[in-house]
Amino acid sequence: MLRFSTHAASSALLAAIMGGAPLLALADGTVHYEADAGQMGRMSITDRWQGDALRVDIEGMDAFMLLKDDSVYSITAAGGQVMVIPISDLAGMPGAAGANASAPKAGPAFPTEIDGMEPTGETRSIAGIEGEVYAIQWVDNQGTAHTSTAVLTDDPRLLEHQAVKMRFSQAVAGEEPNPLMVELDRRSLAPLTFGDRFTVVEVRSDAGPDGDFVLPAKPMDLKGMMHGFGAP
Repeated sequence: MLRFSTHAASSALLAAIMGGAPLLALADGTVHYEADAGQMGRMSITDRWQGDALRVDIEGMDAFMLLKDDSVYSITAAGGQVMVIPISDLAGMPGAAGANASAPKAGPAFPTEIDGMEPTGETRSIAGIEGEVYAIQWVDNQGTAHTSTAVLTDDPRLLEHQAVKMRFSQAVAGEEPNPLMVELDRRSLAPLTFGDRFTVVEVRSDAGPDGDFVLPAKPMDLKGMMHGFGAP
């Protein structure tokens, strides 16, 4: 029986849903998928990566996140002013852990233990990619046991996507990726679906314009701001 465990990961956006690995030379690519975000509902998300940089866009939101040089930035525009917030810096700030612990559990349940992962013998085509159906037994961050059906693949583009998302999750939370991602990575598999929580809609081998991976302004100095307010 498989059993892996980890500390509860940060709930920052959707990094905890599916999202390190060693720094790899990755090809460019795009994965568009739908994911359950708990109380925020079901989201339509597009991840694009160029080399080791990753851009995450959520449909309906006038903001995006960008992983560059092992740091994650949130880029928003308000009143004609662009703000680049280095959200990776938040994980190490005083009070951040306590704030995460007391925050309401608005995000979806995510795996903290994997108790089994077995192929069913079925295959299924998702987004034009053939995958194998697996039954996965897992325990969530609230201690509840689940069995979910997942369609898994060894498609190189989705393996690249998974590798860069693992780096993204580490940069946001400052912790190891969740055990499901670790076990899938160990098996050289990536998800096309995971229950009704995650479904790939489209996969492409391009990432769009180079300019989409450039920070549009200088990042805010959050640590300097905290020192200004008297934080140690």
